[in-house]
Amino acid sequence: MNLDLKIPPMALMIVAIVLMKLLAEYYPVYHIGLADYKMLAALILLCGVVVSVSGVRAFKKSQTTMNPLSPGKATRLVISGIYCYSRNPMYLGFLLVLISATVYLASLSSIVVILLFITYMNKFQITPEEKALKELFGETYQAYTKKVRRWL
Repeated sequence: MNLDLKIPPMALMIVAIVLMKLLAEYYPVYHIGLADYKMLAALILLCGVVVSVSGVRAFKKSQTTMNPLSPGKATRLVISGIYCYSRNPMYLGFLLVLISATVYLASLSSIVVILLFITYMNKFQITPEEKALKELFGETYQAYTKKVRRWL
């Protein structure tokens, strides 16, 4: 079964959070004893939301599709704003949300879900997107990938 561009990243993030909660509850590998961990979790969550929303705003400003399941329908290559620092700020924001959930749950077992999220996103979401963007925007996209990293 080919999973390329099949699961919306937002849905994947929500499923990941549910899995993290279940792992923290039923398989708490180690309880992280951080003072003010809820405040730290909130700060990381805020950063994740800001990063993701910045990516969305850049797409809206460029008036191109944001549909992660159809990157071949893009009409413009977005390389300004937050896209000067990350080629995938929306996904980076989702990752920060998952990190904040790990801190909030205070359980190292949820780190497994973060690693699975990164692996899945790289293989089944980002790589197919990059292929589509390379076909659409050619050398311009290639030059962009040499200047800006995939995640951060």
